[in-house]
Amino acid sequence: MELLTLYLVDDEPIILKGLLETYDWERMGFEVTGWARDGEDALKEIPAKKPDVVLTDVRMKKMDGLALIEKVKAMDQKTNFVVISAYRDFEYARKACQNGALSYLVKPIEEEELERTMSEIYEMCTEKKFKEKNYSLWEKVLLEDKDNFLNQMVGKYLDDAMDEPELAEFFISLSREAEMNHSFAVITAGIDIAQRVVNQKEFDMKQYVLDTSLNKRIREKYQVWTKGTQEGATCYIVDLGESGRVEPLKIILTDLRSELKGDMISALSNSEHGISGLKTAYIQSLHLFEVAAEAGAGLLSMEGKSLPKTKNQYSLDVETQVLGALRKNDIKQIKKAYEKFVYILPEDEDAVRVYLRRLAVRVEFSIEDSYGLIPEMKQSFRNFYDAVDTVNPPKGVNILYQLLLHIIELRSNMEEDTSREYFQDYIPVALNYIRENLQDENLSIGSVSEHVYLNPVYFGRIFKSVMKMPFKRYVQNMRMEKAKELILEDQESIANICVQVGIPNPSYFSQVFKQYTGILPSEYKRSLEA
Repeated sequence: MELLTLYLVDDEPIILKGLLETYDWERMGFEVTGWARDGEDALKEIPAKKPDVVLTDVRMKKMDGLALIEKVKAMDQKTNFVVISAYRDFEYARKACQNGALSYLVKPIEEEELERTMSEIYEMCTEKKFKEKNYSLWEKVLLEDKDNFLNQMVGKYLDDAMDEPELAEFFISLSREAEMNHSFAVITAGIDIAQRVVNQKEFDMKQYVLDTSLNKRIREKYQVWTKGTQEGATCYIVDLGESGRVEPLKIILTDLRSELKGDMISALSNSEHGISGLKTAYIQSLHLFEVAAEAGAGLLSMEGKSLPKTKNQYSLDVETQVLGALRKNDIKQIKKAYEKFVYILPEDEDAVRVYLRRLAVRVEFSIEDSYGLIPEMKQSFRNFYDAVDTVNPPKGVNILYQLLLHIIELRSNMEEDTSREYFQDYIPVALNYIRENLQDENLSIGSVSEHVYLNPVYFGRIFKSVMKMPFKRYVQNMRMEKAKELILEDQESIANICVQVGIPNPSYFSQVFKQYTGILPSEYKRSLEA
């Protein structure tokens, strides 16, 4: 993860020191590259430093945060602002947002709220930088490969990441508006997934032959766009022109299935008109492919019929959401995605068992293709397959959900174990560096990770995994323990001890020391003397 640059502005020294020392900015995706105690000083440095984000107080004596935002924006700087204030005043928030601030925080800042806000700011800023960086690249793609670009836009439209008017604009901008009034049909084709269970190598070979052969034969007669499915099948969006005839496509599929000796599963939609019809054909084809896959049918076509109207139309997209959440090891996302999956299950009990089993198979293959299946996972899947046909559907739904949670737990442990196995030797080096540099007030996760030659964000995760606490808290704890030792020796003043532990501001040091020990440094010293 690329770190964005952050500049801090606050006229209260203790608050500013707290912002610099208390929060784990690297974990949120930021590197603090500068700070100022008022708007005027900040205005002098921001144009040169060009920080991605400025976190500024609203009310300051020399130049307040609102004026700072206005003046920086007037310089045509691309800096983003987040404002903080002790005043719960909507007018300040409104003015700050009108001036271009991305968010507004109220003092005292809750760490959880800060992390949530800064994570959102990070996503917004990185997306904005990505778009700016790649604008010329997109322009080049448009000029050199219009059809491939349009293929990608059609895919976004079918995934509901773009609406119909937006796709129409792309057709027009590429001078292909005539195609918007053509008829379209969609073929979804793949090798029977049962073949993968029997022989993975043969499955991959037949899938390759199917993809190359079908793609070549369709393109000999038609304009076509393609889109992959989660199961490894391919959707062919075929431009039928003004004729709208699907019979030639049916002949191509029938011939190819014969050549592949019956292992091909395929579905053919009706001919549908225009951009809206393109999506209708896509939905028809996916629905038919699901039915064909369950029945092992070689070719199903709509034959002019319409999809049945049902309250909860089953969709493979929901299964894909479950797989996506599983890949992220995200329990909250798994819960939401699985609830959607359960909601659209059919009423027929046998059909429910089919969908439960299929989702389990997809999960199993997904894990095998990425992390690999450990024996405990394999046994868990075997237990589920044995149980799903013998228990009632509600029980089967719950068993599969518990299996998913168990997999997340196992994968999380595997990631942690892997991190420890490969990077545990880095931690002693890092800890020694921290001990030797506690007096450096600029000691940070960035400087330590650089010392051990690791990415700061990744190092932060490894450090927390091994040490069972965040980097910032560990350093602060070490500083306080060092301070206690120095106080016990009774050879240094509190002011000198502050400097030796890297917190030169005595007021801030006393505040942190009391949070750590429950008493002030002077009280701690007296308690030892007593």
